[in-house]
Amino acid sequence: MWRSVLRPEVGFFLLVWLGLQTHFRERAFNDPGALWHVKVGERILAAGFMERDPFTYTFAEHVWIPQQWGGELAMAFAHRAGGFDTMLLGLCAMVAGLFTWIFSRAVRNGMHPALAAVVVGGAVVVSGFHFYVRPHMITIVGMGMTLAWIVDTERGRCSPWRLFALIPLYSVWTNIHGGILGGVFTLGLAVAGWGVLWVLKRTETPVSSWRTLAVFSGIVAACALTPFINPFGMEMLHTWTRIVGSSAMKEFVSEHQPLSLDNTAGQVIAGFGCFYVFLLLGTFPKRPRVSWILPLVWFGLTLQGIRQGPLFAVLAVVAIADFWPETIWYRLLKKYGDSLAREPEASSRGWLWTAIPLAAVAACFTLQYGGVEAPVVGRGWARLDRVQQPVEIAGDLRNYEASVPAGTRIFNDANLGGFVLYHAPGLKIFMDDRFELYGDDWMRHYVLVVYEEPEGIEAWADDYGFDHALVMVLPGGDRLPLERYLSESPKWVAVALCDRGALFKRLKVTGVAGLPDK
Repeated sequence: MWRSVLRPEVGFFLLVWLGLQTHFRERAFNDPGALWHVKVGERILAAGFMERDPFTYTFAEHVWIPQQWGGELAMAFAHRAGGFDTMLLGLCAMVAGLFTWIFSRAVRNGMHPALAAVVVGGAVVVSGFHFYVRPHMITIVGMGMTLAWIVDTERGRCSPWRLFALIPLYSVWTNIHGGILGGVFTLGLAVAGWGVLWVLKRTETPVSSWRTLAVFSGIVAACALTPFINPFGMEMLHTWTRIVGSSAMKEFVSEHQPLSLDNTAGQVIAGFGCFYVFLLLGTFPKRPRVSWILPLVWFGLTLQGIRQGPLFAVLAVVAIADFWPETIWYRLLKKYGDSLAREPEASSRGWLWTAIPLAAVAACFTLQYGGVEAPVVGRGWARLDRVQQPVEIAGDLRNYEASVPAGTRIFNDANLGGFVLYHAPGLKIFMDDRFELYGDDWMRHYVLVVYEEPEGIEAWADDYGFDHALVMVLPGGDRLPLERYLSESPKWVAVALCDRGALFKRLKVTGVAGLPDK
């Protein structure tokens, strides 16, 4: 029994999980959505679904739905149970569980645990730039599961009916993140590829008759219809359309921009892409399977938008775990007696080994729920990153909130909308990063004021009636034009300042002498 429990998967899970708990202690909350998603979940718990924006005064009562409501509720429950610590626990356990499952597939298929740890661990590192406590993480999991089931179907390890299980999975995925469209796209490509190869009779595929092709096509159609299973009807799809069709997001939001070798994330993704192609070339002259080509499609999509990088990485490592024993690299290692290449296992490795990871996560949750402070696994470990967010100003923000009526308006940097909602929910914000709400024209005007015409904030202050402004301060001595303007203008005074943010107050001017009146 102990051999079934104490498997390499246990060590890999604990290594990845604890490594993520340590490395992402602060980084997991650097995305603005990590904070406002929690507040959306809390509001749903308190008042039910909203269909109008409840947070801003600039777009108050405009149509807006919580299209990621399933993930937002999960985040709200985690926050209630153990604050940031339990939110971090959920992220790290989910990522570690996904990649440990892929690690197990690789080991079962003839890869030595040490080599599997390097390859699968590399995929974790490559994907890590996009690991945030946000609902989008379910898309990484969903994509990995989709390709794994495609691989198993293509290999004949399961009947075609296994893919029917994707329908309930996609029904849940729909209500957590719009990335389900990527899953449907991938499944559709796989079935189309099988169908073409069967018609051309080029190679053996899961499609063996028109009947099986019809069954697979029906599954794809059913999965494609799951986005309609949501509380908001067509508005969900309209929201996704605005996000996908936004040209301004591609201009201003880094994760929507093409892969660039000027930054570390782009470099590691490109390197992993080359590694995947290198291993795949080792399968020639054998004709590659459809499931092996799918990661290359996503690598091409990653070149157009770097946010697809983690999806490519997880698909690539699932495919590598499958074709490894068919590469020349595997055969060479076997020929020269290297232990990195083993005989694939005929039977499943079982699931008893999951007992230890589950017990470890449960123990961690118990400590956090009970309020027991402890490094890495207990309460008080996770926190906001002071290098990236104006944490020191949170107290000043709460004091201002307490001194004014509920619903008082404040100007804030778009990236600080979630920060204000979390620390001072009684204030109404100017905007945040829910760009599907604001539209391209608003976003371009906002960027114009912040970076080129900062005096435009005066017109906003007059039109919307705010007298406090929270703006970002850049590291390294660089200054945003808006922050510089507020610092130097006689109409504004800084009331709180830290390394990453500044809170300004607009001064009143008397009509007689034109002197500032605080």
